[in-house]
Amino acid sequence: MQDHLVAAADELVGDGIRDTGIPLTDNLRHYAAITLARYMREHLSMDRLTIRVVDAMDRRADHAELRGLADACLIACSIFEARLRRAGGSMRHYSGLGQTAYDAAYMTEQAWSFPHMRDVLAAATGHAPEGMRALIDTARSGSTKAAETLAEEGIIAFPSQRFIH
Repeated sequence: MQDHLVAAADELVGDGIRDTGIPLTDNLRHYAAITLARYMREHLSMDRLTIRVVDAMDRRADHAELRGLADACLIACSIFEARLRRAGGSMRHYSGLGQTAYDAAYMTEQAWSFPHMRDVLAAATGHAPEGMRALIDTARSGSTKAAETLAEEGIIAFPSQRFIH
């Protein structure tokens, strides 16, 4: 990987940490930066992401493939959230998919911290959720930043969608 991409990604992640106030461990910060740098250079395929993760899980794919799919979920949720929503997806679904893939790849810290890394990367790249529906969906997926934003308005994101009309 090219050093200038990693340096730029690390700076973006640092900006996201400052903007959100979410402290990432050194391990998670560097992991998020390296993942972001990889996708600065490579094409991200979000097509059929759910099917690809389920297929990999069913055939007990190796850890590298599962990690790659989890990374794709992380980047998709962080940067391409609006596209996922337009395609009919929810952040709860794609965040859970990424967490499951990280867990299957034995990357427990990344699995548990997926919402935090997503919040930091979204803030760093200027893709924080906008609009009430997006904030509620993102809060339901574990986003502390979205939950805090809603709380400032006196709104609690209940687990069920039946209250949104």
